[in-house]
Amino acid sequence: MEPVPSIAKKPVTYDVYECTLESKYLERARLELNEEDYRRESAIAQMREFIAKHPRIQRYRTDAVFLLRFLRYRKFNVMDACEALEKYLTALQVSREFFSVDLQDPLIKECLCVPLGPNTDGSMVFLIRTGHFNPESFKLEQLISLNFLALETYGYNEVLQVTGGTIVFDHSKTAMAHVAALTFPKIKLLMDATAHYLGARIKMIHVAQLPKFATAVVDLCVKALPSKLQQRVKKLRYS
Repeated sequence: MEPVPSIAKKPVTYDVYECTLESKYLERARLELNEEDYRRESAIAQMREFIAKHPRIQRYRTDAVFLLRFLRYRKFNVMDACEALEKYLTALQVSREFFSVDLQDPLIKECLCVPLGPNTDGSMVFLIRTGHFNPESFKLEQLISLNFLALETYGYNEVLQVTGGTIVFDHSKTAMAHVAALTFPKIKLLMDATAHYLGARIKMIHVAQLPKFATAVVDLCVKALPSKLQQRVKKLRYS
């Protein structure tokens, strides 16, 4: 069993990083993410110093794999990685309903976010079935938090930190009640998390079986994404 990571913002000793990546992923990280052995050690040290000196951070993870999640997400730009990490921590505090999960929640049994395995480009494919929950019995916040939990779990896999993820949204059972649950503040939080601080490298987003009545909402979500990510969205709609 792996040791539980420390949450001391300035521990007596830091863990020593041991790379688990195969040579092909190290080369991909070098080409796509600007990752080098000499740069990695220095970048981790800088992020740890940022956390240790941050006046509003009382407790936080400083283990190397956790920090590499943000460094790889921001292609080893330490300043951008620290900004993403800070926004991530802020979201955990001010929007707890979207990031806290009750493991006894019966909605977990619905398996709304399902990892399907690696894509041809090496990215992990996640299937999110948006219409497979009862909007009268469960809140949208529960659905979002469970999906975030699944993405979080795989966020500490070093291979996936390098290769990223492909998300397939299955709207085949989406009803008007599901769409009505999406308010503008919730859309903004979802898009901000996806684009700016969740720490997940999204390679492609597929929107499948989209009902016509949901088109406007999905288009609004897509427009809230950065242009680079907008270009990675592919939609398949009902006629």
